[in-house]
Amino acid sequence: MKKTAILIYSQFCNFEFSVALEMLAMAGKSITIFAKSLSPLRSEEGLTVIPDKTISEINIEEYDSLLLTGSADIREAIEDETILAFIKKFDGENFIIGAISIAPLLLVKTGMLNGKKFMAGINKEEIYEEGFSEEDLKQMIGWDDNIENPVPEGYIREGNIITSISYNFIKWAIAFGNAVGIEVYPDSFGVSI
Repeated sequence: MKKTAILIYSQFCNFEFSVALEMLAMAGKSITIFAKSLSPLRSEEGLTVIPDKTISEINIEEYDSLLLTGSADIREAIEDETILAFIKKFDGENFIIGAISIAPLLLVKTGMLNGKKFMAGINKEEIYEEGFSEEDLKQMIGWDDNIENPVPEGYIREGNIITSISYNFIKWAIAFGNAVGIEVYPDSFGVSI
């Protein structure tokens, strides 16, 4: 069985992918925690995690999926070409990608969300100054958009990519689990499916 790659970076958000990690563990699906180096990284909640491997150590043939969580400040990751190159290795329909909160911006930066509808836990006008264009964000449903007109499913799936915003982390996790072949039962994690 192929594994799921988890990419973490400075101030990563643990709670946003905690349910997804639990589902993977319950199903016996192996994961590998990747980061730019093997130095411990502290989550925005204060949890310190030591990565299993550096991003340069990946053997992409061992993986069928990638999880990206948000971060209190994802700017460093978005501007890091080696991190973006790692993510780009998962560009293809053979890989399921789950990105939540502000993490979909990593996929925008790599071009993997070009022309695709997606959710992100930030408003468009807040990130234009970061080098994102109107065209990049044309299909984005941002934080305020989703508050005013919620996406009923709690996530958006476009092909192999599943995106959501932070407070829909359970629905997003279940969608990711289903996409990688994990059988999810009715009322799993308190959410009817």
